[in-house]
Amino acid sequence: MKKQFCKTVLASILCVAGAMSLPAYADKSIPVADFFKKAQFGGRPVLSPDGQSMAVVTPRNGRFVLAIIRLDSRQPKVIASDPDFDIVAPQWVNDKRLVFSLSRGSDVVQEDNDGGGLFAVNSDGTSFRKLVPTRKEARGGNVAYKPFSVLSRTFDGTNDLIVVNNQRGRDVQLGASDVLRLDTVSGRTKLLTFDNPGKIGDWILDHNNVIRVGVSANVDPDNKRIKQTIYYRDGEGTPWKVIHQAYMDEGKEMHPLGFDFDNKTLLVAGRFNGRDKMAVHIWDFDKQAAGEIIADHPDVDVADLAMDRLRKKLIGVTVDGMQPETIFFDDDYAKMQATLKASFPGQEVSFQWNGKNVVVFARSDKNVGAVYFYDTDKKVMEPVYVVKPELEGKKLSEQKIINYQARDGLNIPAYLTLPEGTSAKNLPLVAYIHGGPHARDHNGYDPMTQMLASRGYAVLQPQFRMSTGFGWKHHTAGWKQWGLTMQDDITDGIENLVKQGIVDKNRVCIIGASYGGYATMYGLVKDPDLYKCGVNWVGVTDVKMLFTVNWSDMSGPYMDNIGAKMHGDPKTDDAYFRKVSAIENADRIKAPVLMAYGSEDIRVPLIHGEKMRDKLKAKGNTVEWMVFTGEGHGWSKESNNIKWGEAVLNFINKYIGDDSPAAKKQ
Repeated sequence: MKKQFCKTVLASILCVAGAMSLPAYADKSIPVADFFKKAQFGGRPVLSPDGQSMAVVTPRNGRFVLAIIRLDSRQPKVIASDPDFDIVAPQWVNDKRLVFSLSRGSDVVQEDNDGGGLFAVNSDGTSFRKLVPTRKEARGGNVAYKPFSVLSRTFDGTNDLIVVNNQRGRDVQLGASDVLRLDTVSGRTKLLTFDNPGKIGDWILDHNNVIRVGVSANVDPDNKRIKQTIYYRDGEGTPWKVIHQAYMDEGKEMHPLGFDFDNKTLLVAGRFNGRDKMAVHIWDFDKQAAGEIIADHPDVDVADLAMDRLRKKLIGVTVDGMQPETIFFDDDYAKMQATLKASFPGQEVSFQWNGKNVVVFARSDKNVGAVYFYDTDKKVMEPVYVVKPELEGKKLSEQKIINYQARDGLNIPAYLTLPEGTSAKNLPLVAYIHGGPHARDHNGYDPMTQMLASRGYAVLQPQFRMSTGFGWKHHTAGWKQWGLTMQDDITDGIENLVKQGIVDKNRVCIIGASYGGYATMYGLVKDPDLYKCGVNWVGVTDVKMLFTVNWSDMSGPYMDNIGAKMHGDPKTDDAYFRKVSAIENADRIKAPVLMAYGSEDIRVPLIHGEKMRDKLKAKGNTVEWMVFTGEGHGWSKESNNIKWGEAVLNFINKYIGDDSPAAKKQ
């Protein structure tokens, strides 16, 4: 069976065999380009509602096309393709019909990615329908682009979807939308929210497709703070009522997750009753308060559910920890998870299950991803494809989870990737700092990390204060701490590794994008003797410019309220801004710098880099400068990502590599 499956799919949609092959050791022979090339397969397969077919986005003639594989016969059929666009984001409408969108993918820079749209087709390739034109078509026809986002299938056997559109609320600063029922055959829509209770950004349906919850965010006119309001109704046609309100800058907002299958039990996540970390609760309508906790975690926020519509069961919760996991309440799912994890030790395993058919996706720090088909009757696991076959047979480096104490006692979780096959002693280190800064790194394959580790570098990724997902205290400990304790958290992690003898203190480089680019520049300011080089791409160089550059998208009520609390208030915090400005303190920088920006970046406009470059060059610093034309806040085009990866490696090699002056001092 295994051989027949792969043979059939190979002939038609390029199935990659050998997904369970034993890997070899990583070394410098892996081309840099292989780390940064786009994946050969465009996303995970999607199992049909009846469990009989699998929708797969697969490469053909340089584009991703949409194919359907019948699982009983293993016969694939391409049902949608476009000579200029990739097929992306397929979703089943029912057992026989799907919708999808278009993208130019990594073939073009961000400025030229004019895809989008929404299209529908039957699983046999018939009854194609354009529901929303692409951005390119809208621009060519001089009409507004009015996309739908899919909120839910209807689960009633029709060809309809429940979708969201913001046409009536497109000018509302904090978001407003309506819910519609969309016929994917005729294209007709029916508005379901005539009685929209307010400026609703998110909606929750019950399992009868009745809109029951709306989440709104508005500026309180009394204090200009953003207030969340949760609206609820008992059923169709009943009045809306407010069940929860909270200011967003206090961390007390509610995250409605959905209804259990009795359509009465509302499950919500939040930091209720003084909790630091989000937990999942049953909402108590009698008390209009969070009730019983059904899931929490000691280290991270929990705010997601797993449901099985076919079995009509709440089956568990997903936990986005340093190592992601799913906690299953349902015995059948728990047993299936244990079976699959035993087949893929040390990997994150997710699966779609319907009847006897299971589609499995396995991934890890050393595995970009691989897809398998599991027949529960025959107990046979069959490989379908690997996401990046060019890395098959290449053992990548393990991403370890560590914790260390910052100088004020705060625990800082971090990822530490050590080069495979090398003694963890006296290694050159790259401190790789995430953006945001209200964001975080995640477990799994990262091309920059793995490329650097393959060349012998240890890579540290600290989840410094203000990182999200580790509780409200960890997050708010970083408010107005750019360049201060946030920067110290990075330094403390490096010094911890030096004390253990893992890292050579004379061979340390700091790199990062966006906020990570700021941390790079200010790290060179604050600890000029610690770093031998810095790499900053699309990085902030002056915090106040986040508020004052008028062609940036960093403006509006969010920045006026929460942004000012997190990053500093431009009306009152001039002394703070001067102190933590990398530009204002550039005269302290000693190390050479590689800097790169996107010409079309509206998040951190090019002026951030140009001002820093000019200041450093005026004082005689070494600056390597790159501008990626047409790119925004990061690189979309594959060739740009490869070019950048090679530039970063060459630069780091020059200053802390084995042949660098720093290495020869040993």
